[in-house]
Amino acid sequence: MEVAIATAVAAVGVSGLVFLTTADDDRPTSAAPTAVATTDSPTATQASPSVPSPVEGSAPAPPQTVAGLIADLTARPDAAGPAGPLLRDGLQGLVSGDEGVRQRSAVQVLSIVISGEALDPRYATATRLALFRTMTGLASAPSAPAGPPSCLEIRQGMPPPVVQGYARQIVDQLPAWQADGFPADETARLQELVTPVAAGQATLDLRPCPGQ
Repeated sequence: MEVAIATAVAAVGVSGLVFLTTADDDRPTSAAPTAVATTDSPTATQASPSVPSPVEGSAPAPPQTVAGLIADLTARPDAAGPAGPLLRDGLQGLVSGDEGVRQRSAVQVLSIVISGEALDPRYATATRLALFRTMTGLASAPSAPAGPPSCLEIRQGMPPPVVQGYARQIVDQLPAWQADGFPADETARLQELVTPVAAGQATLDLRPCPGQ
């Protein structure tokens, strides 16, 4: 199914889970450019320390929309830390007209934002929020290559192992995400969404976003 922003999840985020459900459950390990696990293993990957934030007030707050982040990181590739250029390229790929590019970019973005490795925590939080809000219909998606934007929908059923693995990583990382600035209300919504998937009690599908 064509989606407005990627073929992925979660996660926040998150949103990465959706991206992966549209990849026909292919194992994405070879496409991931960073160190986060993308295997079927249920063991969550421990996140590496994030890049320290700049002194408060020394730089503008990052946008919390996908389009805004793409524009910001295009103008200032290093603003998000060493992983900033990879994050920018991944976000740009999510709105590509090429499905293969979208799938590879989904894995790239997931690997970066789940771990937060080499990424300014402010940009990690902003990207997680942008993806999660877009994939739950709370924010407008960038221009889609084709078709209406799609949003996450949870349903009964066993999730693919790779999706369950990402869900477990997200659940494990949520306390650290919240400590980095992910809002408490968004944390609760995301936890409610992915916890059944992490437990193998539900899976995620795509549906047209509300109003589409």
